[in-house]
Amino acid sequence: MVIMWSYLFYSFLCIVAVWIWQILNWAWLEPRRMERYLRRQGLHGNSYRFLIGDAKEIAAMYEKANSTIINPYDDITSRIMPFIEKTVKTYGTNAFAWIGPTARIIISEPELMRSVLNKHRNFQKSFRVANKIIRLVIGGLAFKEGDEWSKSRTKLNPAFHIEKLKQMVPLMQQCTEDVLNEWKNLMSEDGSAVVDVIHHLEDISGAMVTQSLFHTPYTEEMRRNFFYLRDMIIMTDTASKPFNFPGSEYLPSKKKRKAKQMEKEVRQSFTNMINKRLKDRSEGIYNEEKDLFDLFLDELYEPGKKISNADRKEIVDETIAQCKLFFFGGFDTTSNLMIWTMVTLAIHQDWQARAREEVYQIIGDTKIFTNDILSQLKIIPMILYEVLRLYPPVMELSRVVEEETQLGNLRIPKGVYVQVPIALLHRRIDIWGEDALKFRPDRFADGVLKAANGQAAFMPFSWGPRICIGQHFALLEGKAFLAQLLRTFTFELAPSYKHAPCAAFTIQPQHGAPLLLRKL
Repeated sequence: MVIMWSYLFYSFLCIVAVWIWQILNWAWLEPRRMERYLRRQGLHGNSYRFLIGDAKEIAAMYEKANSTIINPYDDITSRIMPFIEKTVKTYGTNAFAWIGPTARIIISEPELMRSVLNKHRNFQKSFRVANKIIRLVIGGLAFKEGDEWSKSRTKLNPAFHIEKLKQMVPLMQQCTEDVLNEWKNLMSEDGSAVVDVIHHLEDISGAMVTQSLFHTPYTEEMRRNFFYLRDMIIMTDTASKPFNFPGSEYLPSKKKRKAKQMEKEVRQSFTNMINKRLKDRSEGIYNEEKDLFDLFLDELYEPGKKISNADRKEIVDETIAQCKLFFFGGFDTTSNLMIWTMVTLAIHQDWQARAREEVYQIIGDTKIFTNDILSQLKIIPMILYEVLRLYPPVMELSRVVEEETQLGNLRIPKGVYVQVPIALLHRRIDIWGEDALKFRPDRFADGVLKAANGQAAFMPFSWGPRICIGQHFALLEGKAFLAQLLRTFTFELAPSYKHAPCAAFTIQPQHGAPLLLRKL
């Protein structure tokens, strides 16, 4: 008996010793080895701090940034990515930082940035190692890699073909007009009103996504789905809190319980939509053209094909994941573009006037827009491009190195994060000129390439094979929205407006976007 207990005791000690060694290696020895390896390659950054890395400094810098209000003409970089800006200024265009014990290499050289985004099999999206709440929202096409991604992207491309998008212009105009009519009803006797435009613009974007991509009415239920997905992303606070302690995602919390309940309701809503579409198809009810639902569910439509319950469940689950991705992506990206376009033109009244004059000259009082009419506009696309340059939907892109990879003169080890700061690229003086921090849409008068001094340095929708599938949809919607808006209202910053762009999943106005609207 004594021998048995002695054996158990020493076995337990061995297990504990191995566990302690693994923790020590993960939290200290391996990061220190990685730091020496990166420094030998000429990279510089903060020295590794046990377990937390740079997380404490990142959180403190964001807390300080979010407590300030800036001038509308000031650069926003110090607010939306203060730590990255400081790191690049201190250590150079290519530097490293720490997400807990994991190294993060910041790549700011345009050529290397393009290489990271082009080599999508080596540098994979970081959603699969993101916190649990993000994984509840981001799935579908964004979550796939390799051949699986290529197959899915090819399948979905027809929904975003430019010829199909052109047919959506009248609907884009109508969705805009619905919200503008709401604003008209808010006008006082002098024909003006202060309106916080954020949620109204989100309604335009939400209505467009549901009606054009899913042939589904924009009901209160659909509106709730959009806001639930948006709120779940905000809960993650990935910008200021990029590191979670191992195992923390399994610990219960009020935030996680709320996120799970939201996801459950969104999932049920999408399940009901899917079942209705399948029922319609079984009864011979078809849409004139395939929408995203049809593309997602194609395999279930094939006549005579037997599909097991397990396969059916897999297809439905995948469809729900794709719905969440396209609902959130289409909703957040496009509404974000419209919000910052209105704010920017409220600041720069000269460009608002120039764009309005062009709308009057080309569109006049034409009742129904077409793509042919919108394509004649020159100033509005320049404005949209400049807004996307200064307020890109996503300020930075993160990738995980899947296998040891050569990147220029750097040898990047497996498991390291690579971060591509789009907002910094869009402000480089050597690319965009001495006025890179200024709002100057006419830099795009001769096209994007010339605006960027002949370099491929305009990446608001990412770059390479995995560039956003919905970029043309967002730009076309932006043109239809702005054209209709400019011939209906003038607008300026309300006295209560506070310029405070902040980093959420996208760049958001921290204190809203109250604007003074005047009916024309």
